[in-house]
Amino acid sequence: MDGISQAILEHADGAGTRGVAMGQLVDALVGRGYTPEAVEQAIWALLGARRLTPSGFLCRQLRRRDPFGEIVQTRCYELLLAPWSSELDHQLDLDLATDEAEVDDEDDPER
Repeated sequence: MDGISQAILEHADGAGTRGVAMGQLVDALVGRGYTPEAVEQAIWALLGARRLTPSGFLCRQLRRRDPFGEIVQTRCYELLLAPWSSELDHQLDLDLATDEAEVDDEDDPER
């Protein structure tokens, strides 16, 4: 296992079963000299290899001013990541809609 993957898993393991926010994990490893892109790619690779798993999410409410000076509030969701566990693994097997009536794909030329 490469150094960046090991560092990610160690950091996630230190957060326990609750997990660590993906942004916090990226920031921590950027502080250790890795680039954000490299950390992000390694996180997705670890998720795909089932070495990390989502353990929940954070919802942050962000406020900013629009071009007219009005305050606009939006939500931003961020995954919490934990080391892989058999208890959390089932959530990665998404039961996505397969019924064509439930799928709206306007770009499909065959319909």
